[in-house]
Order: sequence, then C-alpha cells, then structure tokens
Amino acid sequence: MNKTPILLSILLLAVLPVFAQESEIHTLEQNGKFYKAVEFEVKPNTFYTSIDPQFKASSLTFETRLSNTLHRAYVLLGGTQRFDLKKDDHNTDALQENAARNSNQSSELYLSSDEFSFFSFFSGDISGTVRVNLMYAPPLKIDKNTSSKKKDLTDCSVKPESIDQSIWRQGLPDPKGTPQETQVKHVILHHAAGSNTETDYTKVVRNYYLLHTESNGWDDIGYNFLVAQDGTIYDGRDGRGICEDDNVLGAHMCARNVTTMGICLLGNYDVANVFPTDTSLLSVEKLVTWKLHKEGLNAFDSSLHPTAGMLGTIAGHRDGCNAGYTECPGENYYQEIYARVKPDVDSMLRNCMPLGVNQADAAMQATIYPNPASNYFDLELHSTADRLEIFDASGKIVLRSALTSEHIQRISTSGLSAGVYWVKVYDKQAFKAIRLLVSEK
Repeated sequence: MNKTPILLSILLLAVLPVFAQESEIHTLEQNGKFYKAVEFEVKPNTFYTSIDPQFKASSLTFETRLSNTLHRAYVLLGGTQRFDLKKDDHNTDALQENAARNSNQSSELYLSSDEFSFFSFFSGDISGTVRVNLMYAPPLKIDKNTSSKKKDLTDCSVKPESIDQSIWRQGLPDPKGTPQETQVKHVILHHAAGSNTETDYTKVVRNYYLLHTESNGWDDIGYNFLVAQDGTIYDGRDGRGICEDDNVLGAHMCARNVTTMGICLLGNYDVANVFPTDTSLLSVEKLVTWKLHKEGLNAFDSSLHPTAGMLGTIAGHRDGCNAGYTECPGENYYQEIYARVKPDVDSMLRNCMPLGVNQADAAMQATIYPNPASNYFDLELHSTADRLEIFDASGKIVLRSALTSEHIQRISTSGLSAGVYWVKVYDKQAFKAIRLLVSEK
C-alpha cells in the first residue's frame, strides 16, 4: 500500500487553513460609539471570515493568553487591509494592572485607512479565547498653523509650537481622575510601534488616546508629548490647570513613571531600513532642550531613579526597564538617541539664550568654572571687562557685580537657587553671554 498520498494529506491539513464562516461573539464592555470589547473562541490554523462586532471602528488590538504565540496570525480590516499580529510590550504591560486580563498579551494597535464594521481573522498558532478591543475616533481635520501655543524662538525658555489637547481631543471623551505632578529628572523617548505609512497624524494620536483611556483604563493618554513624522508636536497628558503638562505623571515606562517625562515618536523604528525623519528628530530635540533648560539638567548626565537605578537625563524606554523587557524605542531610533539627539540637545543648550541675552560680541572672551556651580564660580577673562550681570531663565537680572582687572575673579552664587542662568560679561557695550547651571547647595 502506498502511504505517500496519506502522509501528504496529513501535512496539507496541518498547513492549509480551515475556513470558518463565523464564530459566536460575546460583548464584554462598551462605551458608546468610542469603544467596544468582544471575545470569541478560535482554533489554530483557522480563517474566520467577515466577523461582525456590531460596531464601527477605526482601529483595534487583539489579546490572547500569554502562553499563545501570535506567529502566523493576521487580521483583515474591512476584509482587505492586512496586518500581521505582533506582540506590543507596552500594551501588554498595561494589562498587568488589570486583574481580569493580567494573563493576556496584547498586539500592536492596528489603524485602518478607512472606518470598518467587520474584519476577518486568521488564527495561526493561537488557540482558545481571543479578545478584540475596537476603538472609534471620529475624523477630525486640524489646521496645524493655528495651534494655541507660542511659536519657536531661539529662546530656550519658550516651549516649541504644539497642538493643544483641546484641539486634537475634540469630540472624544474627557480624561478622568485628577492629574498627579512629578518632578522631572529624566526625559524618556519612545516610539509608538505603529504605522509607518499613515499620514493623518491627528487620527493616529486620537486612536492612541482611546486605546489608553478606554482599553487600558488609564485616566489619560500615557505620554506627555507625541511627535509625528512631519515634526508636528502634540501635547499629551493634560495638566488641566492642576499642573503643567510636562510635569504630569504619565504611564509610559514599565510602571516606573515617577520623575520622568515621556515623548512618543509616531511610527515603528524596529523595522529594517525605517529611521526617524530629520524633521521629527529636530522637533524631539527642541522639546527636550526646552525641558532640560527649564529644569536645569544636562543632556549627558545620569542620576538615580527611584526604582530604575542610574538613568540618563535623556534615555530610551528600554533603558528604564529590566533587560529584555522591551525593544522600545526601536533599534533605529535608539541609536539616534546617542548618536544625534544627546549631542544636538547639548549643543542647543549651550547656544540658546533668553530674549535680551542673544547678541553676544564675538570679540569678548571669557569662561566660567566650575559649571555646574554650587556656591561660587570663577570667571576667567581673556579680554578686558568692566561688569557682570546674571539673568535667570525668564530674562530677569538677579545679580550685578563690578569687575576688577584681575585675570580670574570669584563670583558668589550662594544667593541663587538651583536652576539655569545666563552670565553676561560686559566691556562697555560689548558683551559675552555664558550659560550657567547652579546646583543644589
């Protein structure tokens, strides 16, 4: 008896998908038109066609047991737009805070190019219960030239232009709870691990807001700021008048969010040959420069985080978590943090000045050290000078002093609180401006 046809039939049954027209769907929860969660049972290697959740959606995520693998599984949104399922570490981490779902893993957020009311699903190696979180963010067009924020200046004390939450959040549910404030010592850089092709960036931000607030159950979007591939900055967590947006305690670094500010760059930079655009990196750098200037921090410094150990003032998401926990912000972005972002921010901090302190005379030569200073600094003159003024970050003069003809002169800073200052050294009308950091006494 020839057993070859029988063996081939067995192999084909193991490889070829089984087609199932429908699977019984159970609704788990729903918030009006914005969010619905459903679940259904699946068998491995089975294609489920035209699943109708009775909900119009713009994006979704999948959840299944941690013991499952998402290998070979994919979804067709509206029956045509295909996404291969991949585990998202950030979304999965959020589930650990939910007792009913802490044994689940989550996929990435899949954003449809058009609204969809049904989807098809191939289970791949998945077996058992699958939960689907569906979000709907109504379309919104924004004139990016009419944001409510100040425009960019060379002044480090001015926040880069951004789109306020009241603009991009129109038509969506308000944040919940009360914002908590944290003293920021670390700026954490993320990628969204999402679409590299979607160009409606407001749509992307609105869907992440719903994912975080509706599916994850958070009070607000997890990041303090989000930056699109075209360089547009979106304000994230809303201080709502209780604290400033950049100091709102977020939800973005493996439950170690205290003393951090999170900036998410839209896109996925763990994909071969996909790198952050120069425009988006420049916006990240301007935003980080503004924050470090405001807090009196240095780009290359590190300090002790309460639960993450020594952590850079500028760091990638993975730097603040246990080894192997996450690949965020993607290898192609992570390399740029150290090769470009930190050096560029350091240079910007050294060269940008508050208004009224930006006309230094190239002929003036002076240096100060130590910098950062605590109780004093030494001013070393390489040309003649007759007086000195110190400005705080807002441009207010906080100290005036006459200078002698000595080559090196000691200036007391004991009366200055910790922060960023500018030292202006004059010779008649010409002057030199030097950035000074005063540390805690």
